Amino acid sequence: MTDDRDPDDDTLMRAFAQGDARAFERLYERHQAALYRFVRRVLGREAATQADEVFQDTWLRVVGARERWSPQGAVFRTWLFTLAHHRAIDLLRKSG
Repeated sequence: MTDDRDPDDDTLMRAFAQGDARAFERLYERHQAALYRFVRRVLGREAATQADEVFQDTWLRVVGARERWSPQGAVFRTWLFTLAHHRAIDLLRKSG
């Protein structure tokens, strides 16, 4: 359960869009382990060496989209994992 001292992801993303770097740090702390595991799972053994690249690129896309981001029916975590999934699939397609 979330209390007042633990804002939800959407609140943190809005704060980050307004320049609050600590909000981004909290989002990263909250999701980094699960996101990395997800990326490794999507890429599989053959492309596991590129997991770091996909993981970092996903977070860079979050940073780049912070001012345009708005929840459109999906929670932040869904959006984050969708970004990672698309990036991983693009990489797999390029590598054959």
